[in-house]
Formats: sequence, C-alpha cells, structure tokens
Amino acid sequence: MAIISLTAEELQGRQLLDETGRGIGEITDLYVDDDGRPHWLLVDTGFFPGFFSVIPVTDVLVTDKGLEVHYAMEKLTGAPNNMKDKDYAKHREGLLYDYYRLEAPVGVEDATHHGDSDKVLQPPSALCRFSTLSCENKPVDFNAE
Repeated sequence: MAIISLTAEELQGRQLLDETGRGIGEITDLYVDDDGRPHWLLVDTGFFPGFFSVIPVTDVLVTDKGLEVHYAMEKLTGAPNNMKDKDYAKHREGLLYDYYRLEAPVGVEDATHHGDSDKVLQPPSALCRFSTLSCENKPVDFNAE
C-alpha cells in the first residue's frame, strides 16, 4: 500500500466515503494543529442543513473515488455535529471522543477514556479551524490504494 500526503487545502472539497465506499458527503472544513495537520474533518452530509458531521482523521484511506474512513454511513451521519459557522463547543468535546471510542487528552474532562496527549487526536478547541483562521497548510500522510 502506498502513502500519499495531502494538505488541509487539498482535503477540502473531497468526497468522504464510508467503509463500504458509499458517499457520505463533502469535506467542507477541518480542524488542524499548529503544524497544519488535520485532526477532525467537518463533513456536509446533507442530512441536517447548516450542520457538519465532525469526523476524526483516523485510518483514512485515499482512493480514486475519495477519502474512505473505517466507519459505516449510519455511524457517520449520526456523529456529533457542529453548526456551519460556529466552532465546536468545548463542553461537548467529550461526546466526540466517546462517540468514536477514542482516547482523549487529559484536558477533555467529559470524555470516558484518556490517553497520552502525544498519541491522541487533539480536541477542536485546541486546534485551528482551517477555513476561518490563518493556519499552516502542511501535508499529512494517508494510506492510498
């Protein structure tokens, strides 16, 4: 399997697919760290106008059809969401980690499981929203078919 590097700018507008290859929606924005590496995708699924599903950048596979994640469509469309023009509320970040069964950094108080902050996704409140703030645009590596 090959590795491909994509920047946040290159990720915007790409189609997100579920684990079976079904289209979920378009990546409209991202939460990126100080190095410009995405941690969370904001995806317009079309199910709730004005809201984005918040999806972790974990185990993403780049295919010729789009970016594929290892979750079923039903899981992704039921994911904690975010209003289109608002940042994700800090008091709801524990929901993201618990919903996806991810370890959260210690600062995310409402999450059930916590892990070493160097090895977990950072919460949206600690990150830059790519479209609204001036963020670095450095590539992140993904597996590719």
